[in-house]
Amino acid sequence: MDIGLSTFKLFLSKTGRALLMFGGIIYFSRNLGQTQLGIFFLFFAVQGLLSIPADFGLRSALEKRLSEGEDPVRTLSSALALKLVLLTVVSLGVLAFRGRINDYLGGDLAVLLVLAVFLRELSLLYIHAVRGRLRVGRTASIEFARRLTWVGLGSLFVSRGYGPEGIVYGLLAGSAVALVWAVLACDIDLGRPALPQMRSLFDFSKYDVVNSVGGSIYQWMDSALIGFFLVQSYVSAYEVAWQVTLLVLMFSKSISLTLFPQISQWNSDSSAKQIESTISTAIGFAVFFSIPAVVGAMIYGSDVLEFLFGPEYVIASLVLVVLMIEKFFQSINDIVGVSVRAINKPNLAAKATIAAVSVNLLLSPVLIVTIGFVGAAVATTVSWVVNALLQTRYLGRYVDFSIPYPLIGWFTLSSVAMGVIVYGVKTHFPVDTVFSLVLQVLLGGLLYLAFSVSIPDVRNRIVLPAVRLLVSRYVSDERRSGRGQTSDK
Repeated sequence: MDIGLSTFKLFLSKTGRALLMFGGIIYFSRNLGQTQLGIFFLFFAVQGLLSIPADFGLRSALEKRLSEGEDPVRTLSSALALKLVLLTVVSLGVLAFRGRINDYLGGDLAVLLVLAVFLRELSLLYIHAVRGRLRVGRTASIEFARRLTWVGLGSLFVSRGYGPEGIVYGLLAGSAVALVWAVLACDIDLGRPALPQMRSLFDFSKYDVVNSVGGSIYQWMDSALIGFFLVQSYVSAYEVAWQVTLLVLMFSKSISLTLFPQISQWNSDSSAKQIESTISTAIGFAVFFSIPAVVGAMIYGSDVLEFLFGPEYVIASLVLVVLMIEKFFQSINDIVGVSVRAINKPNLAAKATIAAVSVNLLLSPVLIVTIGFVGAAVATTVSWVVNALLQTRYLGRYVDFSIPYPLIGWFTLSSVAMGVIVYGVKTHFPVDTVFSLVLQVLLGGLLYLAFSVSIPDVRNRIVLPAVRLLVSRYVSDERRSGRGQTSDK
């Protein structure tokens, strides 16, 4: 598997998906009230939290075992059998508490919630199976199709007056498309589940379930707690800020998805040097976008919320800044955390996640009650700092890698220089339209890139390798195109 090209494919896919989601949230926020949008975000959050018992770490365990070369037919069949049992239990639980769930969500959505969890979990299981076969790049188009279907149909239903249920219908359709596509892309036939494979999957998942719990809590618990302590309008404002900050994680997430199966294979082959150099380089790439994003959020956060989503969302300006700081630590943890799991140390990753989740669960309710919904963002940021520090410490016990502090320093210096200039521009030319906002943000991006390119260390370790990757990708496509034209003749 070519890590560079696979990461590039995933990055393009994630960029497209993020922009689709970003545009969709803008459309939904302008065509639904804060309360109605909050209903959907609560539905979304509960779906994510239900993925904890519905998965129990199975997806990652399946990817891990397939990447190690275990019997693919029995491994996938065993994972699917276990998944269906878990989904059945979760579904019966949701239906048993249907009334309370509907009251919490603010609509009659419990049955749709069952369908959403079923379709999402089955599609993700098959996507992880494809990744486990070291075909990570092939999953990019599947995930893009999921998001395109969701946002496209969701927007259509909302325009026809279906309200938050319309977004849910789009969500269901997107998961159905992803499931069909992933099954077709998977080259593994189904057979009879086997007890040894079930035990093997459980040996990994019993630790990795903690990581999946942590991921779900980080992503969904904030909104769930805000919905419990505050009103739904705060849920929608918080989630809008959260979705904006997700844009900076596109590259680190793309790298982490590619790293897991590849490092897992290198670890099986005892290729320590390749693992060490790859991790350090990946961290440098991952934080390249997250550092300037923090500066940009401080200067333009309120303008982004006001002009793109609506004046009522400006209340989340401080939340946006705090969450952007959190994304810096998450971008590091995306690389380090997945590496700990890939070298077959899910127990250590679980320890770090337990500590971080405990911090989050203790701080969030207290801070939400005392300082409002910005408290959820503060608690999440503190927990990600704890997670990143512990994961880095654990990985250092087995892999001799280094955090690229000089690069982080140069990124910070370039970001500050960019921030000083754009702040001066904004002072003399206040943002009063979407067009002026876009122009100033583009100016900031160009300035940051110019400052970065002028630094030899950044240019040689980040910019030039990225350019070479783009060129190699273009040449590879041209050669394939040329071969195709020759064969046609």
